[in-house]
Amino acid sequence: MIRLQFLIPTLDRSGAEKQLALLACGLPRAEFDVRVCCLTRGGPYLATLEKAGVPVTVLGKRFKFDP
Repeated sequence: MIRLQFLIPTLDRSGAEKQLALLACGLPRAEFDVRVCCLTRGGPYLATLEKAGVPVTVLGKRFKFDP
């Protein structure tokens, strides 16, 4: 099994976020263990990913130099 962790700033409705959601939801679960990590906040694609069974972690980073 191949483990993948996608890292993205947000899950807002934009091009990169849409492609990530399509890819993460479309990969075969028997071959890939897919996870998504958002740096700042979730968005419309959060529900899509969770509905497909993809674990999503939202870090909640607030500022550029937020510890």
